[in-house]
Amino acid sequence: MGKIINFIAQDEHVWQVRPKPFPAIKGLPEWWKELPVYSDEKFDLLPFAAVTVKRCVPTIDMLGAGYYVPLWADLFVKQENEVPVLKWTTTAKVLGVWSPEQISNFKVPDGFNNLIFKNLHGWTIKTPPGWSCLFIHPQAYPDLPFYTISGIVDTDVYDGEINVPFVIKDGFNGIIEKNTPMFQVIPFKRETWNSEFDVKKPDKHFFDNEKIY
Repeated sequence: MGKIINFIAQDEHVWQVRPKPFPAIKGLPEWWKELPVYSDEKFDLLPFAAVTVKRCVPTIDMLGAGYYVPLWADLFVKQENEVPVLKWTTTAKVLGVWSPEQISNFKVPDGFNNLIFKNLHGWTIKTPPGWSCLFIHPQAYPDLPFYTISGIVDTDVYDGEINVPFVIKDGFNGIIEKNTPMFQVIPFKRETWNSEFDVKKPDKHFFDNEKIY
């Protein structure tokens, strides 16, 4: 039996109305589904070289790792004096904003406004003792009009809602639709690591098959 990650709705509204987090592997986008396994260009010459990233196990594992927490209501984005203004039609708040004092010296990625929003998704995330969660931008969705800022939370001890921060792309006007994956949650076990350094000997093999990619 595998480990359990528990998504706990903070109230009845969250439980009844908001879409539940779901495994990221079940939310891969259309561009990935339509990606061919082989490239026609080199197939006649060397079939192995014609294999695309669709068969790259490390890429698949990254795109499908953990869970997506989706947006629970449409967000309407309008630029006013080069500052994104976000609105929604629900009575419950969809997001908040970090105060300027908290993030005045924080460097956001180029091409995004430095106003940092926080996602009020409504779920408390709990993991078994010794397990934390990595919160990152949805890896299979590089073209979203926002960027989620990464973080790690010890979800085995923290009991509150994790208001994952994100920033809006410069110049974006439009709608971020309900059910859009807002961030990816990847559980991992906390362990203490020490590093060692060595030089590989010509007759020594670390793996049975050293070609990972």
